Amino acid sequence: METTPIPDKPVAPFILSLIAGLLILIGGGMMVGFARFPFFGGMMGGYYGMMGGYGGGWFYAFSVIGIVSGILVLMGAIMLYNEPTRAYTWGILILVFSVLSFFGMGGFMLGALLGVVGGVLALTWKST
Repeated sequence: METTPIPDKPVAPFILSLIAGLLILIGGGMMVGFARFPFFGGMMGGYYGMMGGYGGGWFYAFSVIGIVSGILVLMGAIMLYNEPTRAYTWGILILVFSVLSFFGMGGFMLGALLGVVGGVLALTWKST
């Protein structure tokens, strides 16, 4: 009876990066919500009076950074699993956008840290 070989895939970097991408994406989405509805409070809520009466532009820019970083980390994680021969390339993508996501709340900081660890594991992964 022949056994089919199990494909050699970077499972640990994939799972860590996938969770990181989801957390970063959720964190960026929550930042948009907090910028849009200033009555939720927070130090970055809406500005009133002489500041214009709506959420600050920088807050929206940081939330877009978080959303884009989350999407790219997710794409990098999926491509890391689908194309393990290019693990170094996907590891760099995951690592760069995980570090960049620190500006966009970083997925409650846990997402960015998991992304950094997943990116480093992808960079050091070798197929057997």
